[in-house]
Amino acid sequence: MSAASSSSSLLARIGRMKLKDFPEFVRKSATEYDYKGRATQFAEEYKRKHIDTGSVTPLWHFMGGVFGIAYVTVWPTEYRHMMAERRGGHH
Repeated sequence: MSAASSSSSLLARIGRMKLKDFPEFVRKSATEYDYKGRATQFAEEYKRKHIDTGSVTPLWHFMGGVFGIAYVTVWPTEYRHMMAERRGGHH
Protein backbone atom coordinates (compact mmCIF):
# COMPACT_ATOMS: atom_id res chain seq x y z
CA MET A 1 0.00 0.00 0.00
CA SER A 2 1.42 3.38 -0.94
CA ALA A 3 1.80 6.21 1.54
CA ALA A 4 -0.77 8.33 -0.34
CA SER A 5 -3.43 5.63 -0.31
CA SER A 6 -2.60 4.83 3.30
CA SER A 7 -3.08 8.45 4.37
CA SER A 8 -6.29 8.85 2.33
CA SER A 9 -7.57 5.63 3.89
CA LEU A 10 -6.72 7.00 7.33
CA LEU A 11 -8.44 10.30 6.56
CA ALA A 12 -11.51 8.44 5.31
CA ARG A 13 -11.66 6.44 8.56
CA ILE A 14 -11.34 9.62 10.60
CA GLY A 15 -14.03 11.31 8.49
CA ARG A 16 -16.53 8.53 9.25
CA MET A 17 -15.71 8.59 12.95
CA LYS A 18 -17.86 10.21 15.61
CA LEU A 19 -16.11 12.97 17.54
CA LYS A 20 -16.48 11.17 20.86
CA ASP A 21 -14.59 8.16 19.44
CA PHE A 22 -11.65 10.23 18.17
CA PRO A 23 -9.60 10.47 21.42
CA GLU A 24 -9.62 6.69 21.84
CA PHE A 25 -8.65 6.25 18.18
CA VAL A 26 -5.67 8.61 18.63
CA ARG A 27 -4.59 6.86 21.84
CA LYS A 28 -4.79 3.45 20.15
CA SER A 29 -3.05 4.66 16.97
CA ALA A 30 -0.22 6.28 18.93
CA THR A 31 0.36 3.03 20.80
CA GLU A 32 0.42 1.04 17.55
CA TYR A 33 2.74 3.52 15.85
CA ASP A 34 5.41 3.34 18.59
CA TYR A 35 6.58 6.94 18.52
CA LYS A 36 9.34 6.44 21.06
CA GLY A 37 10.87 3.53 19.14
CA ARG A 38 10.67 5.37 15.83
CA ALA A 39 12.18 8.54 17.34
CA THR A 40 15.05 6.51 18.80
CA GLN A 41 15.61 4.78 15.47
CA PHE A 42 15.55 8.13 13.63
CA ALA A 43 18.07 9.63 16.08
CA GLU A 44 20.42 6.67 15.72
CA GLU A 45 20.24 6.75 11.92
CA TYR A 46 20.70 10.55 11.84
CA LYS A 47 23.75 10.32 14.11
CA ARG A 48 25.28 7.53 12.02
CA LYS A 49 24.58 9.27 8.70
CA HIS A 50 25.43 12.90 9.56
CA ILE A 51 27.17 13.38 12.90
CA ASP A 52 29.56 10.42 12.88
CA THR A 53 30.70 11.30 9.35
CA GLY A 54 31.54 14.89 10.31
CA SER A 55 29.01 16.31 7.87
CA VAL A 56 27.96 19.96 7.99
CA THR A 57 24.34 18.92 7.38
CA PRO A 58 23.32 19.06 11.09
CA LEU A 59 24.39 22.71 11.14
CA TRP A 60 22.16 23.47 8.14
CA HIS A 61 19.27 21.57 9.75
CA PHE A 62 19.75 23.53 12.98
CA MET A 63 19.92 26.87 11.17
CA GLY A 64 16.82 26.02 9.12
CA GLY A 65 14.96 25.02 12.28
CA VAL A 66 15.89 28.25 14.06
CA PHE A 67 14.82 30.27 11.01
CA GLY A 68 11.51 28.39 10.80
CA ILE A 69 10.73 28.83 14.49
CA ALA A 70 11.68 32.52 14.38
CA TYR A 71 9.48 33.09 11.32
CA VAL A 72 6.49 31.35 12.85
CA THR A 73 6.78 33.18 16.16
CA VAL A 74 7.33 36.64 14.65
CA TRP A 75 4.81 36.40 11.80
CA PRO A 76 1.67 37.36 13.81
CA THR A 77 3.33 40.59 14.99
CA GLU A 78 4.56 41.45 11.51
CA TYR A 79 1.14 40.71 10.05
CA ARG A 80 -0.56 43.03 12.57
CA HIS A 81 1.93 45.79 11.68
CA MET A 82 1.32 45.29 7.98
CA MET A 83 -2.46 45.42 8.36
CA ALA A 84 -2.27 48.53 10.59
CA GLU A 85 -0.04 50.21 8.04
CA ARG A 86 -2.54 49.44 5.26
CA ARG A 87 -5.34 50.99 7.32
CA GLY A 88 -3.20 54.08 7.86
CA GLY A 89 -3.00 53.66 11.62
CA HIS A 90 0.69 52.80 11.83
CA HIS A 91 3.21 55.62 11.78
